[in-house]
Parts: sequence; structure tokens; C-alpha cells
Amino acid sequence: MIDLVVENIGGGSAFDVTFSKPLPINCFGIEKSDGDGELVPKTGFPSVSPGQRYIFNGGQYAGLESNLGNGLSVIIKYKFRSPIGFLRKSSESYVLGIKHLKGMPTRVSADQAVVDALKGPNTTTVQQIRNELRAINRQLQLMVKQREKQNGDVGD
Repeated sequence: MIDLVVENIGGGSAFDVTFSKPLPINCFGIEKSDGDGELVPKTGFPSVSPGQRYIFNGGQYAGLESNLGNGLSVIIKYKFRSPIGFLRKSSESYVLGIKHLKGMPTRVSADQAVVDALKGPNTTTVQQIRNELRAINRQLQLMVKQREKQNGDVGD
């Protein structure tokens, strides 16, 4: 499976994000394409906050290859506010392609990828969720102990 990730790596919000061409997603096929898949429309997104990402299921290699060919050149246009508050326009040009992935093995299953994300040195979303759940659990345990102490259930 290959994901298409659209992420705002800038320091401010991007508004009226549009694409010059629709982006192919859900394109499946291992040996050959099983159909046309779907598209992220050219209209894009009304707003993308800094660090926000949209992750789409791009599909499998052959399905995407049939839609991307040797590469799909896309221009992304957006608006942003300058540091002094003026609304500015900008654009970026990208080429979406997957030819470089041909023959690359999938080394781990999805289950193993989650385990690796939990153990890895870089902070991941899964690790952040785990850490937040641990913090909530600690707070709940403290609240239970305090309530038991107030009700006289626990001796001094």
C-alpha cells in the first residue's frame, strides 16, 4: 500500500489550497490496474493548519503507476498571511511519481509497523497517543486515591 500525504510543513496556515490536476487515490492493482480509482479534487482544501496532514490511501503500485505514468506534474496554489498580516498568494510545483518504488519489498506488516512506531526513537502520533493515555491514567488513579481518602476508605 502506498499513501499520498498532503501536509502543511510551513509555519502558518494555508488557505484556498488548490491543485492544477486532481490527485489519484484508491488506485489498486498488483500486476495491473484494477480500475481508475478515485481523485482528490482540484478544489483541494479550504484551509490547512501548520503541521496538519491529510493522508489518503493511494493504492497499490500497479494501480498508481497506471494513473501516474512517468510522473504527474502538479502545481499547488495557496494563500497565506505574511508575518505582518497581509494575505499573500504562492504556488509550489511537484511531480508525483512512484517508479522509484518498483521492486522495493515491504519489510514489515502493518502490525509490526505499529509496534516499531511505539518503540522507535522519533516521536510518532501513536507514541503521543500512548503518552496521553498514560497521563490520563495517572490522573484518574490520583483522583481515586483522593476520593478514597476523603471518604475515609484509606487509612493514614
